[in-house]
Amino acid sequence: MSNTNYEIAFECSNEDVEFLWKGIVEYNTTVGPLLNYPKYEPFRIVVRDEHNAIKAGILTKIYLKSMYVELLWVSPEMRKERFGTKLLTMAEEYAKKSACTFIALDTFSFQALGFYEKLNYSVFAELDDYPDGIKRYYLKKKL
Repeated sequence: MSNTNYEIAFECSNEDVEFLWKGIVEYNTTVGPLLNYPKYEPFRIVVRDEHNAIKAGILTKIYLKSMYVELLWVSPEMRKERFGTKLLTMAEEYAKKSACTFIALDTFSFQALGFYEKLNYSVFAELDDYPDGIKRYYLKKKL
């Protein structure tokens, strides 16, 4: 056993998060079949109003010829303008241009399952172990 002393911290900065992501991506791209794939690539869109306030956005990452939607949010006043559909469609087009074969995402039962299903995303897994009857759905769409 090493004589090195370690400190365990229960909070981390944005730089710490970036360091951890960089570490796993570097490892993943140095082993096995992952050698021939491009590295993790973020694709993000933010919609701002004339006062520079964020009104909608989508955060995704592309990895291993797939896109994962980390977050899609639209302010309530913009939902009637179909900004969720617009942002997701823009992400899908970018994913196709990036040679992705599918897009994956997740949503809770109190969020937007029907929205994603209307856009041809299909549930491939669900977790029903959340409290108060909440379910988490995992969806994907082939491109």
